[in-house]
Amino acid sequence: RRLDDPRLTELLNTNLFFAFFYASGRTVDTEELCLMTSRSPRYYVSAAYWDRDSLLWAFPAILAVDPAYAREALEYVFTKQARNFGVHSRYIDGTVLEPGFELDELCAPVIALDRYVKATGDAEFSREPFVQSALRHILRTLEGKRHPGLGLYETFLQPTDDLRNFPYLTYDNALVCYAFSALAGLMDRSELEERAIETRRAVYAHCIKEEGGKRFFAWSVDENGQYDIYDEPPGSLQLLPHYGFCGPDDEIWQNTVTMIRDKSYPLSFAGAPIAEIGCKHAPHPWVLSICNSLLCGHAKSALEHLRRTTMDNGIACESVNEQTGECETGEAFATCAGFLAYALLGALSYGI
Repeated sequence: RRLDDPRLTELLNTNLFFAFFYASGRTVDTEELCLMTSRSPRYYVSAAYWDRDSLLWAFPAILAVDPAYAREALEYVFTKQARNFGVHSRYIDGTVLEPGFELDELCAPVIALDRYVKATGDAEFSREPFVQSALRHILRTLEGKRHPGLGLYETFLQPTDDLRNFPYLTYDNALVCYAFSALAGLMDRSELEERAIETRRAVYAHCIKEEGGKRFFAWSVDENGQYDIYDEPPGSLQLLPHYGFCGPDDEIWQNTVTMIRDKSYPLSFAGAPIAEIGCKHAPHPWVLSICNSLLCGHAKSALEHLRRTTMDNGIACESVNEQTGECETGEAFATCAGFLAYALLGALSYGI
């Protein structure tokens, strides 16, 4: 892919290439295609599978360059990995590696499948019996995570895989809205569209808080009204419009983004050469935060940060030093490289 800027052209193609060949591969013994966060031994959990990493980050980039390969990847996901959808991490054969339920990961296969069908028109794949069986499994699991009074869906772990403070995450429930709306079409069950609407109402009823006269989306809440102000680049509140939960003109969302990007927020790194958001899991600017900025209306500053960072020899890593832009954690992060390529393609398609 060619861009006007040679530096960005190199970044885009290096990361697109790395994601394609290091976030997927074929087994030596059976030549089966499988997905993983990174098959590089330099990554700190080499050759393990996460629904979120493979399907929300790498898959959009793969779909953009090779739809036939993307379909084969989904065949792997909806067979080998289907029995443990939503479980923290697995081996490439679908066996549990690390336990713990993650709501964003349960939604990820639905989102990837919906994107594939919309991009290719291949609705026939979504009607395959093994796909429909997996979708029913996801739906049953979702129903078991719903609070009967609040109408929100709980998670055990956050998008960083760390334990949450409160069980109902705004970002995760935004993905639930997307998933229900997608399932309505993929399963030919129009009543599920109403569940998407109900979940959105529940978020606006319970996840909006107010401080200093301004309303904002809390990171997580509980049934007693407790909440926290926080954000995580692997599942950022900045992405709510990207997943269709609200419009970019939503004042509450705008207040939220302003809050977490402000210098007063301790993990914003505002004013630093790499002024992107970090989190407790890795308290430095995340490359995923640069991706989020590209997708949420802050593309100009994100591109400046990209030009200043070396990451991992030009390949996406987990986090970088806020002053130097050099890699701090998570070398050879192949699925992140995919999300970076996808975000660059998305931002630059609008002439940024």
